[in-house]
Order: sequence, then structure tokens, then C-alpha cells
Amino acid sequence: MTCPDGVNGLQGVVPAADEAGVTTLLDLDATTLLPTRVALLDVLALRRPAAGTAPTSGLVVVGLPVDAEPVGAGVLVDACAGLTRALRPGDWLARSGPAEFAAVVEGDLVASAGRLVAAVGRSASAGVFPVTRDRRPDDVLRLATLGLTLARLDGPGSVVRYPVA
Repeated sequence: MTCPDGVNGLQGVVPAADEAGVTTLLDLDATTLLPTRVALLDVLALRRPAAGTAPTSGLVVVGLPVDAEPVGAGVLVDACAGLTRALRPGDWLARSGPAEFAAVVEGDLVASAGRLVAAVGRSASAGVFPVTRDRRPDDVLRLATLGLTLARLDGPGSVVRYPVA
């Protein structure tokens, strides 16, 4: 079971050659075949706005409900498929945690988060944070994930930007 081919322009597992010319597999999640946190941080760095320009990209971290039991592979694949269908041109999807997916999106963060949460269903929630020039990629991910933590406390379907104003 894997997420549908074509997410982020990838067709299944993509071979890559390292500096020594040895072919390896990109850092992909074994269950969904989505890129993992390493690639996510690289994409966030590439989406940082130039000095003096307003942010156009943001990060939406969608979380599945966290219970005592681990999230099963079938649930992860279903969530991946729903998120894939909800992506718009220019959006980029990764697996960011055991029950979390991260989408780098363009435009209105709250509207994008609402669309992605609705696509997943299953009582999902989301945290959001804009990609800004003054925040490192790992800070953007951390702040969006903190928003997700608060959204999970608010209840299913919640979307929170941390820090809350």
C-alpha cells in the first residue's frame, strides 16, 4: 500500500546518485512513499521569500487523531490519498511525523488548511505558519506543529496558527 503515484511530481520511488555516483533511494517514507522531514526542510528553505517581499508560501501540518494505539498503514495511505487529491498546483506534500503530514502551500493558509483537513476527514486538525524570511525552516515546522498541538486540543477540524494572537 502506498500513496498514489505523482505526488510532488514523483512517480513511486525515485533513484538518486550521491557524490560518489552510487545510486540510492531518496529519503521517502516507507508507507506512503512521500518525502520525509529532511526534504521538507529543504523545500521550506527554497520557499523563503526574498528580502523585502511578503510571504507567499506557508506550511500546513495536518494531524490525524492521536489515540493510545499507533496509526495503521491503511489509515496513513487513505489520508495520503485524500491530501493528494486536495493539493493545488504548486503545493508540496511530505510525511512529517507518525500521524502528521506537512503541505507547503501558496496563498491563504487557513483556507488551505481547511481544505486539507476536510480532505482527510477522520477528525483531523491542522497547525499553520507562514514561510517568512526571518524564520529558519526548522522554526517554521516547529511553530506549525505547535499550532497542530493546540488544534488537537481544540477538537476535530480545528486550525490554529501558533503563536495565537
